[in-house]
Amino acid sequence: MAEKITDSKLDPTDLKILGLLQENGKMSNADLAKKVGRSISRVHTRVKNLQTREIIDKFTVVLDPKKLDRETLAFILVTVRYRVPGKSKVLSQREFCQTIGQHHLVQGVHVLSGEYDVLLKVRAKNIDEMNRFIVDYLRELPEVDRTLTMFAMESYYDSLELRELGSTLF
Repeated sequence: MAEKITDSKLDPTDLKILGLLQENGKMSNADLAKKVGRSISRVHTRVKNLQTREIIDKFTVVLDPKKLDRETLAFILVTVRYRVPGKSKVLSQREFCQTIGQHHLVQGVHVLSGEYDVLLKVRAKNIDEMNRFIVDYLRELPEVDRTLTMFAMESYYDSLELRELGSTLF
């Protein structure tokens, strides 16, 4: 009989499945089942349920930016101008974030508290391409009041993984 999971809480098996899939998103249900001590059909049901509940957002591939000519990484702090000259409507910060997030060099858009409104994670081929993005595109947007750019000299750790799921210890 297929296992039905409707509870909103994640149990230790769900957490173990999530951890294993973060390590290897291509892991088969058979391999997952062996590692969590459940049947293949139960694991399949759990994974589908985690997807339906949007706990698993998507399966993806992590690319090496150095090997694909996107080695230059910058974090750009942006102050948004909410009252754009010539427009009567107050700018929505969400609209700005959705728009800027469509640019092909932008990898991340985060709303902040504090002095700056938005943090962008941007990857480019080189300093020249990054400069064109900042000067010719970003700063030309009427919604952008000012920016502060920080270039990453080296990256030691960068991940989308959520570690130690279910743990309450530091």
